Amino acid sequence: MTDNATAGPAATAAAPGATAAPLPYDAVVLAGGAARRLGGADKPGVRIGGRALLDRVLTACAAARTTVVVAAPRSTARPVRWAREEPSGAGPVAALAAGLRHTTAAHAVVLSADLPFLRADTLRRLLTALGESGADGALLTDAEGRDQPLVAAYRTAALRRELDALAAAH
Repeated sequence: MTDNATAGPAATAAAPGATAAPLPYDAVVLAGGAARRLGGADKPGVRIGGRALLDRVLTACAAARTTVVVAAPRSTARPVRWAREEPSGAGPVAALAAGLRHTTAAHAVVLSADLPFLRADTLRRLLTALGESGADGALLTDAEGRDQPLVAAYRTAALRRELDALAAAH
């Protein structure tokens, strides 16, 4: 995954080392899932360099006012709030909705728990891009140019609005 952040059609992330103050934010970390490609292994618990993947992500988002992990509770490197989607295993949209119910900040970073190289600086860049662009979200793209909505910063009101629209449609 590259460290390319995009926010809307024309906005890009601030240059590395930019000094703009990041927006206050909450974090929603999606740490459930069946890990079918890993044979059902506990993906958030996989250790890289002696640290669990989930703990690496929690370190990157340590500046969040509230951090919600959507998964069954487990031991973590720092305190978090736990949430579960209904029904359990219902997928990332249901998990996001469950996590957002515990947030209050106007901005949220949404992260998957399997990002071993995520850094706090990447989140600052996403939040800066979000703040400067006026867009509803800023997200990373991978090396092939695919959007990565689970490595992103969003306006919380926009996420709630879109989740409500999805629920009404389905």
